[in-house]
Amino acid sequence: MAGVAAGNGIMSHGRHKGIAYEADLVAIKVLDEAGRGNATDALAGIQWVIDNHKKHNIRVANLSIGTMDVGSADPLVRAVEAAWDAGIVMVIAAGNNGPKKQSITSPGTSRKAITVGAADDQNFVDVGGSNMKNFSGRGPTSECIVKPDIVAPGCGIISCLTNSEELSETRLAKMKVVDEHYVQMSGTSMAAPRIAGAVALLLSKRPEMTPNEVKLALKKCAVDLRFSRNRQGWGMLDINGLLSN
Repeated sequence: MAGVAAGNGIMSHGRHKGIAYEADLVAIKVLDEAGRGNATDALAGIQWVIDNHKKHNIRVANLSIGTMDVGSADPLVRAVEAAWDAGIVMVIAAGNNGPKKQSITSPGTSRKAITVGAADDQNFVDVGGSNMKNFSGRGPTSECIVKPDIVAPGCGIISCLTNSEELSETRLAKMKVVDEHYVQMSGTSMAAPRIAGAVALLLSKRPEMTPNEVKLALKKCAVDLRFSRNRQGWGMLDINGLLSN
């Protein structure tokens, strides 16, 4: 996710660089080596971002995590909205439980957050070791909120492969390694950081923008894919359109 948003692509001579490849990254680890975690750790991570966003100039946060939708009372939703109110643009993956309705995962169900689906999930892709089709989470939420807000490519995305020894051989065997230092994966977790990177580019150009203004800018430039609103939201990310306004 970090590579998709802001990787410099140095090990591929720039071929696999991220969207905002000159951005600074602040990484908060809330999941283990297998991608598992709990709400307590996620809440602590979000609180750390809120407490330290001015010190580190954190303007946008990507959360490629999700759990069952239990509505606006969910502590994760409340934490995400507290971060939004503090001036941090919160970008959340829609989850991979589609195509059924009400399959957006929390905290992507937040009214305020920018929830991101995969634009190309109609293709057969590999998600977590299983062939899936139409996997991107669909709205409405349990509280009848139209979601996702926007979509971006999420299939066959190439980004950084960790060199951590914590990555087990079993898990590595399920991955498609590309050019030795990169891996190809699919899911809304890969779509969300493309939006986060685009937001970082926008804020580098217009640092005075608030989260609500960023959200409106994304809405205005999105390209209608002619899917239902609860599949595509406003439509597909258009970075050039976003940055030209």
